[in-house]
Amino acid sequence: MTVALIALLASLGALGGFAAGLLGFGGGVVMFPLLLYIPPLLGFTDLDAKTVAAVVVAQVFFSTAVAGAAHFRSGRVHRRLTLVAGLTSAGGAFLGGVASPWVLNRVLLFLFGSITLLVMTMMALPAPAQSQDNRSMEQVRLPTLTLSIFSLLTGGITGLLGSGNFIFPPLLIYIFKVPTRIAIGSSPIIALLNSSAGFLGKLLTDQVPLGLTVVVVFGAGLGAIGGEWVHRRLSSTTLRRIYAGLVTVIAFKVWLTLLA
Repeated sequence: MTVALIALLASLGALGGFAAGLLGFGGGVVMFPLLLYIPPLLGFTDLDAKTVAAVVVAQVFFSTAVAGAAHFRSGRVHRRLTLVAGLTSAGGAFLGGVASPWVLNRVLLFLFGSITLLVMTMMALPAPAQSQDNRSMEQVRLPTLTLSIFSLLTGGITGLLGSGNFIFPPLLIYIFKVPTRIAIGSSPIIALLNSSAGFLGKLLTDQVPLGLTVVVVFGAGLGAIGGEWVHRRLSSTTLRRIYAGLVTVIAFKVWLTLLA
């Protein structure tokens, strides 16, 4: 790798890590299109979707570890929620990681585009009531079976794509009625648990390019610290708007590629 490519990959990793700290997902929804489209746009060799998915799953693991620790120290992590969703999604992520070598690149892109549309639809739902969004940790009640089913499916998608944890914050906020800050604070720990399983699946099937991964992960760790710092200074409404805008831009780009 050239110095220019190392600098580019580290910078892209920092953007993904920043998203993890700010919005509570692993950053894969940002990293997947960045690694797929930016290097060839700047004249570097392009990366195929399977290589990108493998690098992203490693980046998600490390950036969520850093971001999750910061949110835990600030008291924004719901322990029962993270345990149930994290363990069940980890099982799905392992299966998805093992199965991914047999899935066509275009199928992976189509799945990624479909998930971004689903998240956009959820973000278009009416915002939670102020009283609901201000509930304490003890007031949050969750149906374990339903949460487990949704988490298992989301984990499978994460294992296939190296990205999918961006579904959890809107899922928890709009479907399970979890307060915004608790949903965002708990999601990195969920992502940490299931990305470790997905990463193991890709590692066992020799899909992880070591050099690329180390560079991206280094930038992601630094970015996650900055993202959590900014998170503490923004309102819940602002965080939801940023989330919706980010997913909309990504969905637009992915579907332009697919339709072309």
